[in-house]
Amino acid sequence: MSNTILLDDTFYRLPSSERYDHVLNLVKKGASIWTLADAEGCLIIDLGSDKVLPIWPAETLAAAWGEKDYQGFNSLEINAADWAEKWLPGMQGDGFSVGVAPNLAGECIVSSAEEHAADLKS
Repeated sequence: MSNTILLDDTFYRLPSSERYDHVLNLVKKGASIWTLADAEGCLIIDLGSDKVLPIWPAETLAAAWGEKDYQGFNSLEINAADWAEKWLPGMQGDGFSVGVAPNLAGECIVSSAEEHAADLKS
């Protein structure tokens, strides 16, 4: 797969594992990731056993995902260095997980911040 960001429909049709790998490869190359935030802070989805911060490799993907159920949330860019050096350690301390590139049905790979950081280093 190329290092370019795929069109929304194509990207969302990929299996969760391929979306995960695509995002990891982009971040390893220094690309920003995107999440959703409002005036209160970032969108954290409570899955019962996990509190998950969803991320995407493109602003358009984050915005498209948020339009359905999360009116009032806007795309928030996080550069790769801040993601690895600040966000993931902070999320690990708070017990938050990472939901990498959920598709429109909400399906994605969820990993702990610690696991995600290790994947970025491998």
